Amino acid sequence: MNTKAAVPQRVYRRPADWTLMYPIFGSHVRRIGWLRTLAGGLPMYLCIPLLIVMHVTVCVAAYQWLLRPLFGIPRVRWADHVIIDRHRIEGMSWFDKFNCMFCSYANGLTTMANMELDHLARVDHALPLWKKGVVAMVALLLAPLMVVFELGVQIIYNLLVSRPLGMHRVSMAEAWRVMAKDGYAASYPWLGRVPLRCAKSVVLRFSMGLEQIESSWCPLKHFETREGIVYPKHHDKFFGQHEIEQMRAVLSTVGTVSNRHPRW
Repeated sequence: MNTKAAVPQRVYRRPADWTLMYPIFGSHVRRIGWLRTLAGGLPMYLCIPLLIVMHVTVCVAAYQWLLRPLFGIPRVRWADHVIIDRHRIEGMSWFDKFNCMFCSYANGLTTMANMELDHLARVDHALPLWKKGVVAMVALLLAPLMVVFELGVQIIYNLLVSRPLGMHRVSMAEAWRVMAKDGYAASYPWLGRVPLRCAKSVVLRFSMGLEQIESSWCPLKHFETREGIVYPKHHDKFFGQHEIEQMRAVLSTVGTVSNRHPRW
């Protein structure tokens, strides 16, 4: 269903309505109230330290510095994935602009991490076993961090964020079904395949959760359109910079542009 075309152009009775100061935050308050909006919205920021650690350890140190030169696999450019520009959109409050910067960083980073893991999973079958063993060793060394990231998904998103906001939980079973269907990392011996799939499961579920967050809290298109830019697929459903009013209408009624509508 095309939610953009199905909603009225205005949802506020008075131009001076206080919710006009907060196009996104206020729209959720209007739909579900202050308590649920704050209870589910504030814990989102607990993800920031985890994302920074993932960025430094998995994306930079492990992939860019060690594994990419060793395997000769493609470089994944930060500038092609993390685009922070939506804070320049007029009509947004400073709080909504901050949320858009957070969503840009979080979704861009997890898109980049997923792509890096996919490059590793497609390593040529003919490569020496010792090189694949290096991947297994790196994955095992990062295992404690993966446990922390796993707890982050389960506690921060599945418990603290999704429940008050009515968002859909992201399950390990769903991620493993996706990987099994694609034969993920099938060229690796089990010692390398299992840790690589565990890492992919965590990052993939981070992406699933962040898709719901961004689709509800910053469903606005980026300005940047140069060649090489990689946006998450759900970005195609977002509103343009001149469609703030249509966005308010959707968020204050439906609550998201995601296909996964809030459950309550």
